[in-house]
Amino acid sequence: MTNPDHIPDKDKQYFGLASLVKEVRLEKKLSQREFSRMLGMSNAYVAHLEGGKIQPSVKTLRNISTTLGLPYNRLALLAKYIDESIFTQPVNTDDSMRIRAIADLTDEEWQSVLDYANYIRSKRKI
Repeated sequence: MTNPDHIPDKDKQYFGLASLVKEVRLEKKLSQREFSRMLGMSNAYVAHLEGGKIQPSVKTLRNISTTLGLPYNRLALLAKYIDESIFTQPVNTDDSMRIRAIADLTDEEWQSVLDYANYIRSKRKI
């Protein structure tokens, strides 16, 4: 594994994600070429990903999670999509029920929910 102290600061942002993805890919005995094919991405993309130079999209991160068998939340944390503090905040029962009610929505369904929520907000009398 590469030592993060020898990487320029501008390239360290996604080092944790890059290291984990590369480590697990190698454990599964996948070449970068095989892994890129499985993800439907170019070899150059995977090289940049494993170099810690890019932040993958949420869709790509989900694909990586499925392909390598890694928990999505862990990848999202390393990709800086979520902040570690959300794991230490107390859970409100009402919030928990709301989250469970929408947890199984597809991306398309979720987009519809967001569109509707924005519509509702636009009707508020401020």
